[in-house]
Amino acid sequence: MRVLTREELTAATAARQFLIERQSLKPAEAIRRLTPLQGQHPPAPHIALAARLEGFTQAALEAAIDHGQVKKATLMRMTLHLAHAEDFPAYAQLCRHHRMRTLRKRHPDLDEERIAADLTAFLQTPRTNVELRERIATHDGAPPDPNMPLLYARTLLPLTFLPPAGHWRDSTRNARFVLDPRPLPDQKQAAALVLTRYLTAFGPASRKDVADWAGVAQREFPWEDVATLAYRDEQGRELIDLPDQPLPPAKTKLPPRFLGNWDQPLLAYADRDRIIPPEIQPLKLTLSGACTVTVDGRVAASWRMDGPRLLITPHTDFDHRAIREEALRTARFCAPDGEVAFAP
Repeated sequence: MRVLTREELTAATAARQFLIERQSLKPAEAIRRLTPLQGQHPPAPHIALAARLEGFTQAALEAAIDHGQVKKATLMRMTLHLAHAEDFPAYAQLCRHHRMRTLRKRHPDLDEERIAADLTAFLQTPRTNVELRERIATHDGAPPDPNMPLLYARTLLPLTFLPPAGHWRDSTRNARFVLDPRPLPDQKQAAALVLTRYLTAFGPASRKDVADWAGVAQREFPWEDVATLAYRDEQGRELIDLPDQPLPPAKTKLPPRFLGNWDQPLLAYADRDRIIPPEIQPLKLTLSGACTVTVDGRVAASWRMDGPRLLITPHTDFDHRAIREEALRTARFCAPDGEVAFAP
């Protein structure tokens, strides 16, 4: 069985994530191929696509959202994501199937079928978080916890945000939800599609990587239904991948890239060594959600916008001059008069 080095795995992730060569794709198709983009911070998906696509604009993603090609919803790990509209039901079903088991155990007195029927009728009109919370509170067995009804509603039914949610200046405070009218696919079919999308975007990876990224148990995936190849990493762990996927050589030149908050590759693996060096992992950038800079394919710095200035905080030693062009490109994507500076 072929053993893949850390450098080969880093290059593979960069290639699958369009972080070596920018692509000429429309936002919706890019999201389909990259898997749903983290949307906790509204600008983050825009920054993610700007790092990966030629000629990308904020308006292009906002148009895809307004036209229903991209949906914003609560998906993996109970966090907000922007998903390709056609793939959304599969992601929603995978997450629902796993989480409903837990919710049924915690709240056995809730009448699931009755609440689903009630909310389906209630959501003929777009509803806010407050309205959903108050509606579920009318049902017997509803707990006093104000957050649980929202978790329950977003898990029980495939709810999506109405635009302008997902826009650069989106505020979820007054967001309204609608019910996606399409029937959810069979759970096994949904999980197989999500597995295929994951491996296309992040492979080769372990089964634990896939499950941790999705926030579900490994048993949720029909591993035997998806044709895969097997490798091992330098620690002897088995990695799986789809056939005919790119595996660039270890010495592939990986250009610097400026990634947004909780950018997907940082959250895609249980073992994050390929994207975050061990000496940086104690900073817990994946918890804080700091925007990051990759150098040679791995996180080397974090960044933030301070007014029109993009301020870079290095976490390792690297040639600052080598990232200035990409830094300026990102600064001017975020602010037309953007400038670049390094933290002292």
